[in-house]
Amino acid sequence: MTYQPVKGMEDFYPEKKAVLESIFTTLKTSARRFGFQEVGSPAMESIQLLTAKSGEEAKSQIFTLEKRGTDEIGLRFDLTVPITRMFVQKQKAIPKPAKWFALDRMWRYEAPQKGRSREFYQLSVELFGSARPEADADVICLAIDCLNSFGLREKDFMVRINNRKLLEGLLLQYGVGKTQLEAITSIIDKKLKVEPEEFLKLLLDAGLTQEVADKAILIANQQGPAATALAVIKKLATSREAVEGLAELENVIALLPSPYLTIDLSLARGLAYYTGTVFEISDREGKFRAIAGGGRYDNLVELFGGEKCPATGFAIGDKTLWLLLEEKGKLPEVRPGPDYYIVTVSDELRPEAVKLAAKLSRTHSCDIDLMGRKFMKQLEYANNIGAKNAIIIGQKELTERKVKVKDMKTGVETYMDI
Repeated sequence: MTYQPVKGMEDFYPEKKAVLESIFTTLKTSARRFGFQEVGSPAMESIQLLTAKSGEEAKSQIFTLEKRGTDEIGLRFDLTVPITRMFVQKQKAIPKPAKWFALDRMWRYEAPQKGRSREFYQLSVELFGSARPEADADVICLAIDCLNSFGLREKDFMVRINNRKLLEGLLLQYGVGKTQLEAITSIIDKKLKVEPEEFLKLLLDAGLTQEVADKAILIANQQGPAATALAVIKKLATSREAVEGLAELENVIALLPSPYLTIDLSLARGLAYYTGTVFEISDREGKFRAIAGGGRYDNLVELFGGEKCPATGFAIGDKTLWLLLEEKGKLPEVRPGPDYYIVTVSDELRPEAVKLAAKLSRTHSCDIDLMGRKFMKQLEYANNIGAKNAIIIGQKELTERKVKVKDMKTGVETYMDI
């Protein structure tokens, strides 16, 4: 019997792990260029914290651990919750705005499928302390930049954007009750994933009358380029909350690159803690799940025991990003092996290989033959492990104190003084 990974989880062998690490480096570099600083948090949090404002769907996805004593603990399902907890702990001492990011593993108990696993990596970007539209624009522009950094452009992906205050204000304005609001908002968020008949049935089953359901569908159907969509939405929005949400949305949109943008009032985001502007990034062809998503969550800091503080952010998951990069031919080309693999022409030169490896390893990754292989087998092994270069040591090279360096990808040979 051979053992397999737990369902919905994955092993990463050197080749794939090297590509994944290259992707992570690109994402982290983008975040740092926008002024965000990296933080880290435990994999486990209290169930009370994880369920404080996560919505019913998220609650069902938490991996809970066996109870020890009085502690009820679960694995984190996103990074916004633990990072917000961290911010609250030192809120008064932290300069505002606090611009933080983390890239780490998440766990969600959900059905594994293409682009979705029970264990995955996520880049989470959080900005605390600013309620200004520039803060929302900053995180959305960073999300766009993350994808641009891989060579993806507006022909490859789009940014769907909405405002929760606008959406909820419109729903209340057209007859949805306050007690129904969370359930109806959750259903509207599923609009693009179900057929129109099923969408209507979900609204009716949630307690809406046919008349109110029709108005909810009218609201959810409002989508398109900013200029045309906003003109229609302005005619619909008359309540104070809807007008306020619309103004917030317009102020953010004015700061964003328009070729990427699509206003979509059916976008609500699944987690209950969003309060203002929300957005998702998806591929233009609609082949995959959302690549990135986020928005404003101005009440979460206070909910976690801090002073009231505006906040906004987003997350990018590795699974769907990988699928999109693969589809577009943009996956990084990475050789997972060492910078140098030292090959000796004969056995008596092996001590020289050890000496050179010790010298080179101060500044580069370096490896030597540990199996007593012949010359050609050493080169074959160097290629198989993805070594970037092979250094060849022969008696002539040793005498001249100059070794041959072969680029294992191109075959080009140069020389290095030793």
